[in-house]
Amino acid sequence: MRFRDSLWDDSEPAYAPFLKYLKDRNSYLWRPSKKYLEAGYSIKTYKLGGSKGDGLDLERAAHCRALTREMLEWFDGEAIGRKAGTWGWLIGRYLSDEFSSFHDVLPQTQEKYRQMLGYIEQAIGNVLIEETDFERIMRWKKAMHDKGRSTHYVKKWFTHWRLIVSHGIKVGVDHCAKVKAIREEVRIQNPARRSRYATREQIEAIVAEADRMGRPHLALAILMRFEFILRGVDVHGQWVKDDTRQGGVRDGGQIWVDGVTWDMFDQHVTSFTKVISKTRKSLTEPYTFSLKYTPEIRQRLLLIPTDQRTGPVITMANGKPPKNGVLSRGFKEALRAVNKARAKAELDPFPDDLQIRDTRSGGITEAKSLVDPTTLQHAAQHTQGTTTAIYTRDRSGAANNVIQVRAKRG
Repeated sequence: MRFRDSLWDDSEPAYAPFLKYLKDRNSYLWRPSKKYLEAGYSIKTYKLGGSKGDGLDLERAAHCRALTREMLEWFDGEAIGRKAGTWGWLIGRYLSDEFSSFHDVLPQTQEKYRQMLGYIEQAIGNVLIEETDFERIMRWKKAMHDKGRSTHYVKKWFTHWRLIVSHGIKVGVDHCAKVKAIREEVRIQNPARRSRYATREQIEAIVAEADRMGRPHLALAILMRFEFILRGVDVHGQWVKDDTRQGGVRDGGQIWVDGVTWDMFDQHVTSFTKVISKTRKSLTEPYTFSLKYTPEIRQRLLLIPTDQRTGPVITMANGKPPKNGVLSRGFKEALRAVNKARAKAELDPFPDDLQIRDTRSGGITEAKSLVDPTTLQHAAQHTQGTTTAIYTRDRSGAANNVIQVRAKRG
């Protein structure tokens, strides 16, 4: 929001920023915009009193200007309770500034950013940016190692902190450019890549156990992730903070997004068409996934009564999509049951660290030796391989080719 000069010099007596009129109550209040509330400003609303036609409009306008000036002074000097020029203050700026890169990422990514930046703010929020040098950065790194933080955590911490440094440079915060130069000379070890993946044998056993547990939604989600090489969010969706978007499934201040819905399927449930959530900005064209080579998935879908084929496909007994983490926990529970049965049968157990996210990597690994790299890239909905992407148009065809080849092998 751009404020008029009269905010500061009172040259427009009727200028009343953030003034709200409640028609049903015939009363006035001052309410900051979302930007300042999300930055942590404590005054959510301020009752101004009076009613329409009482002749006090100029007094209320002056009061609004005074409240707005007070808020802006806080925002510039004490964002999220931190002194201006500290890392906590800059984190507040990053999360709330209108043109921050924070607003360019998907809602689910924003939630992850908020969580990690919360850890960073807690650790270094009171540290002045201008007092950040090589020695202090190394002490941060050492402190995390001394506390037993994993290599993955340390890398993630510094990656997110770099976003804050970058934003500081963009908005002209002194010393941030120097901090960036120092950070680039500090070696942060990359965590080892996860090598675990689910095999078809493991998937089949866990799906069968999910059925025995009376959790067909879990079985269907696992199969769709594995066979179509889809990320979990593109199958069963996720719950994010309700940002007042119209429509959709809502529950407890959250809205469900990104998953497969029944309106994506054709009339006879032989295929579904979907834009991939992670790459929707760079790969805007939808993928069409054929069910021709996955008869088990199609059969499971057809078992769902016609009158229930609205909204999200993967739903719980209450008719709503599973909350975040529910399917992951269900997968682990099914895995433990499978391994218990295998132990009784004197069979080697499956890896106990297997996770539901390993279903997608399992599908990719199975296909790796069966198709060429470019076909696999498109089937996996990856954006890398820009040269081949220029000449490739049928990404859906590539995806279905991979599914067909794997089906024949299975």
